Amino acid sequence: MEAVNHAFGKDGLRSRAGGSSLRSTNAKPGAVLGFAVLSLVLGACGIQPINEVATPRPVEPTAVSRPAAIFIPELQYMNDGKFWDIIDRSREASEGSTERQAAELEEILAAMPPEQIASFNATFVSKSLKLYTWELWGAAYVLVGGCLDDCFDYFRNWVVGQGNEYYKAVKRDAQVLADGRLVSDTEIGDAELLAYAGEEAYLRSSGGRDLYEDYPESPSTIAEEGPSGTAWDEEEVEYLYPGLTPLPAG
Repeated sequence: MEAVNHAFGKDGLRSRAGGSSLRSTNAKPGAVLGFAVLSLVLGACGIQPINEVATPRPVEPTAVSRPAAIFIPELQYMNDGKFWDIIDRSREASEGSTERQAAELEEILAAMPPEQIASFNATFVSKSLKLYTWELWGAAYVLVGGCLDDCFDYFRNWVVGQGNEYYKAVKRDAQVLADGRLVSDTEIGDAELLAYAGEEAYLRSSGGRDLYEDYPESPSTIAEEGPSGTAWDEEEVEYLYPGLTPLPAG
């Protein structure tokens, strides 16, 4: 009887004659079990087999929210009664300070609807432009001791800010400015803020919109034409206003 090679078992992995290594045609149970476990682990981790190509998911378009169209009413000028009432309220709360008057004016306007603020602003600019005369500019020149374009713009703002009665009086005769109401040239510089009150209030009331973008037809504070009336010579202008004296510097 032939002896069994116990090193390799009955089904031996090596032939006695050739000694070459051979693999059994039957897979070992442990290897099959290990492969099955690996497949389950990979599947749980969401790892696709190498030989499979993942199908890309379609990208859904993102909805873009568009702001609703804003209705901008047609620009209208404010009636004189309401306009001058707002000016008077701001002046009465200012305690004589033009800077504070501008702040009070902005607060009053900011509580109004945007279209009414635009109406006030257009009326304010219109009133200021009606004072664009050589006569009043000469008076400002004497009071300030020289007054260029910007200075005269601020000067006219100050006059509008004094209310309807004073506005009409100065418009009739610039010599009224000798009454001492204007105490220093600082008030003229601060009057620049009066012209900005409408724009700042509109920005607040409208939620950040620009007045002149919404109302490009609104009048500009910059006059398109030169001042009305007769021009004067700088060397002689002071003789045209004998009752006016230069203001003390602020």
